[in-house]
Amino acid sequence: MKLHLSTSLWLLAYLLCCLLDSALLRTGNSFGPVSLAGGVALAALLQHGWRILPWLALLMCLPGLLLALPLAQVLLLATAKAACCAFSFFLLAYPAPLTEFKTRHALCLLWSAAGVSCAVYAWLLSDLLPLAGGDQSWQSGFTLLWLGQALGILIVVPGFLALQDEIRELRANWLIEATTLVSIAACGAMLLLSDRYHDSLQLTYLCFPLLAWSSLRLGQVGNSLIALVLLLILGSPSVAAGLPGEQMLQQLVLLGMALQMGILIAVIRRESEQALADARIAKQVFNHASEGIMLISSQHKVLAVNPAFSRITGYSEADALGRPSRIFDTRPGNPNHSQRHLLEQLQQTGHWEGEMQDKRKDGELYPAWLSISAVHDLEGRLNRYVGIFSDYTSRKQAEQRAHYLARHDSLTDLLNRNGFHEELAKALIRASTKRRGLALLFIDLDRFKSINDTLGHDVGDQLLRIVAQRLRMHLKQDDVVARLGGDEFTIVLENIHQVQQVSQVAERLLQAMAESYLIDGQALFVTGSIGISMYPNDGSIASQLMRNADLAMYRAKDLGKNAYQFYAHEMNSLNTQQFSVQAALRFALERNQLQLVYQPQMNLATGQLSGMECLLRWQHPEMGWISPAEFIPIAEETGLIVPIGHWVLLQACRTAQQWRESGLLVPKVAVNLSVRQFKPGVLLEQVSSVLAETGFPAYLLELEVTESLIMHRINEVVDIMNALKAMGVTLAIDDFGTGYSSLSQLKHLPLDILKIDRSFITGIPQNDDDLAIAQSIVAMAKKLSLSVVAEGVETEAQMLALRAAGCDTLQGFYYAKPLPAAEIAAMMPKV
Repeated sequence: MKLHLSTSLWLLAYLLCCLLDSALLRTGNSFGPVSLAGGVALAALLQHGWRILPWLALLMCLPGLLLALPLAQVLLLATAKAACCAFSFFLLAYPAPLTEFKTRHALCLLWSAAGVSCAVYAWLLSDLLPLAGGDQSWQSGFTLLWLGQALGILIVVPGFLALQDEIRELRANWLIEATTLVSIAACGAMLLLSDRYHDSLQLTYLCFPLLAWSSLRLGQVGNSLIALVLLLILGSPSVAAGLPGEQMLQQLVLLGMALQMGILIAVIRRESEQALADARIAKQVFNHASEGIMLISSQHKVLAVNPAFSRITGYSEADALGRPSRIFDTRPGNPNHSQRHLLEQLQQTGHWEGEMQDKRKDGELYPAWLSISAVHDLEGRLNRYVGIFSDYTSRKQAEQRAHYLARHDSLTDLLNRNGFHEELAKALIRASTKRRGLALLFIDLDRFKSINDTLGHDVGDQLLRIVAQRLRMHLKQDDVVARLGGDEFTIVLENIHQVQQVSQVAERLLQAMAESYLIDGQALFVTGSIGISMYPNDGSIASQLMRNADLAMYRAKDLGKNAYQFYAHEMNSLNTQQFSVQAALRFALERNQLQLVYQPQMNLATGQLSGMECLLRWQHPEMGWISPAEFIPIAEETGLIVPIGHWVLLQACRTAQQWRESGLLVPKVAVNLSVRQFKPGVLLEQVSSVLAETGFPAYLLELEVTESLIMHRINEVVDIMNALKAMGVTLAIDDFGTGYSSLSQLKHLPLDILKIDRSFITGIPQNDDDLAIAQSIVAMAKKLSLSVVAEGVETEAQMLALRAAGCDTLQGFYYAKPLPAAEIAAMMPKV
């Protein structure tokens, strides 16, 4: 077993006490009135527990060895001491370790440890040791053995425990007072005992006042010091030799009584000081607590209140004291609905906690959080009630605000997604119960993203707030309106009898949204698309109605936006087909389902083939030919357009280079670019790698960019186009006339070709406006030294009108539909 420093010090102290006890023995005696080693052993056990007992048991053999006793007697003496020490420790430290010396511990130390335990120890030695061949003096020394062991415990153990507790509380002059008292005790005892008489107990008159003084001034540490000095004087060989045995026992008994008196006085004084300190702290807490505190008698009258009570309720202490507490007021008109439950639970369990309504002195009602407990005396009788309460107003408001924010959108103050689903569920229950119709409107703003991107999110937020106000303004108060997020709004209309009711609301909302928005002095215009699903025809549960309204909204967008659309079952089929197309498109490239066709571009001056535009086609083995108008938007949305665009560029250049290598005179090959491809880190690398891989000349490659792409990203686009021009690639602006480009921007672009959108060609020559627009575009292009290509030419009249307007090149069904590679190759002359 490993010895720690603290354990070693205790064993050393025990060894020294054993030597001191032996040194104070009279010649020829086996025991005396001084037995400090037993007190040290018990103190060591109280600090270190059972683990130190084996070491102490070994050292307990030392007194027997010093007395030159036989081995059996040495072991019996050590066993008796160990048993006495262990029994005392068990009595003091059970069921919990002794951490603070209190009155009950002092009494236990007197009756159990110093009384019973030491008496058992003395009985064992006086009765058993002589049987083992010991000195017969042991048999007649029961009283002295008991008193010596008891005094050792009463001096050492309380002194050690008090020293641990009080070492930080000792005053600066403690050492002076302790020295004075010890000196008085020592000098007085020696003077009294120097003139001792057998029939006088003069030491008694010294012990009691000194220990009483020490208890009140110095505490238990002083008691132990004084008692130790007196015991050492009594036990000294010179004094003990002159005192008859009976006189010595009387002196030891009186010293023990005085010591126990001092111990009790010191403990009571300490507990009283601690109680006063606790009372002062409790009073400070009572006076400075932020919660209101009130003490109520068992007759329900207020005994005491703290300042917080007056601050919260407005009632002063004088107003409250002696008055019946409203907590127990059961008269009619009490605002607390939980009053009966409060009183019942307080009577059953002695405690209640919860929210209640209270009234201030000025009559204002406020929510209070109350915790009230019943306090009973030592006999179990109800003594008083202690109530602690706080003004719950701010917390209540915070809870209400948190609940509001959990269900409402912070930007528009409309219901958010959580709040909307709760209200929709309630509306569906009402509709089912009353057997009435219900309409769910799903609204999405058109082109809102462009406003956010160009004018900033602050402007977008202001716009959303105005839209929310307009929606609320054109709906009934009971209608549910919510913002799900972004620019998506939902509305629930209840008690619908006819579809026309919903149509009228939808038209009214579209008109309201289409009005101009004046934000920061700038007029903005935005429209909305509305999808509508009806309960119970389009769904009986919330998720189904939401999904169908969403499908109807997208259908409204497909039909041109700024419109409303009722859900139809065909939309679900269409949506399912779109998902099927999206899933199949991911494998179209690797399964070689995509192919290119080429639409010829004819020079009006020569009538010869001057170029071709590559167009993408998709033939699925099960779904057949799928229109580009159907799968290209899906490819754009999912990002698949980037690898598909790279494949188109590579395939077009590779095929054209094969034509050149076969001896054909290949004109320019035009390839359309996607918005997602038009990025500096993507497009330039794709073009350069394709040209290097195929060997196709850059001057024969024409890249077409839509006008809307150029106008929305003008600065970035110009840099990319300049880099492409540096490679030698020809650049064309496609769908011209639909992107609202300005001439000031157009003249700075490094363009070679301008393509007129087919929407302006359709009405030529019958529509004068379309013809005028086409003529203006051609004239403008000529001024900018751009070649003009007209798309979508289908009739001879269109061809003649465009030739007369000065157009350079035409493409359309008038000449040929998009052709496979073999057929377009047949139109090329040999070199």
